[in-house]
Amino acid sequence: DGRGMAAAFLLGAEGVQLGTRFICAEECVVHTNYKQMVLKATDRATVITGVSTGHPVRVLKNKLARKFLAAEATGASLAELEELGAGRLAAAVRGDVEEGSLMAGQSAALVDKIQPAAEIIKDLVTKFQTLLDHQ
Repeated sequence: DGRGMAAAFLLGAEGVQLGTRFICAEECVVHTNYKQMVLKATDRATVITGVSTGHPVRVLKNKLARKFLAAEATGASLAELEELGAGRLAAAVRGDVEEGSLMAGQSAALVDKIQPAAEIIKDLVTKFQTLLDHQ
């Protein structure tokens, strides 16, 4: 949100990356089930999968995430992990919130509504500018 963006800039950042917030943009084509999972997320709702593959991904905890973490913990091969993950993002986009890969950042807990992308950007910039103006 604007607070995090302001903090990053005050610490010297020249930019920020937002992805999770836009999952809940009205224009985002993911299924409503995926959006609802983001809206329900708490500050401990995500885990990192794929560390053993060299391609770590933060996702919302669900049945697939638990299976993937268990497979990694028991030393599953890269081929086995790739098979387990194949097509799972597409499944999430279609609304499968248990077996889909629900990619989301730690900021998921801060997302509290579905709104147009233009409003998301306006809110972000307004809060950011307000905070910087008071420094």
